[in-house]
Amino acid sequence: MTPPARPRRRPHRRGRGPENDVVDLYLEAGYVAYRIAHGVADVVALRAGEPPVLVQVKSTAGGPYERFLPVDRAALLREARQAGARALLAWWPPRRPTPQWIGADDWPPTPEPPEWSNGDLRS
Repeated sequence: MTPPARPRRRPHRRGRGPENDVVDLYLEAGYVAYRIAHGVADVVALRAGEPPVLVQVKSTAGGPYERFLPVDRAALLREARQAGARALLAWWPPRRPTPQWIGADDWPPTPEPPEWSNGDLRS
């Protein structure tokens, strides 16, 4: 489930701003949600009776996949699979009042993530 869209309360800013706004949306929808500083996902959202959600937040004007590259998508899918979670992209471009929620099934084709012994696809 994706949280309901509501207009952004804070002025749009890059970096952690959109991530914090996504956390707020999940909290308002009754989830326990955290912005995380380490790992592939930007936000983790949890609610009893539902699978966890790992969210990558992008706020690029050039489209949802401008900086959400195949290697990044593969890494998020791998971690979601490992955690029994859903992978989700929250694309919140400048001047848009609400995010667009894009599930992994709607992403461009992503290569199957290789199994790396250290868990990092970028090494």
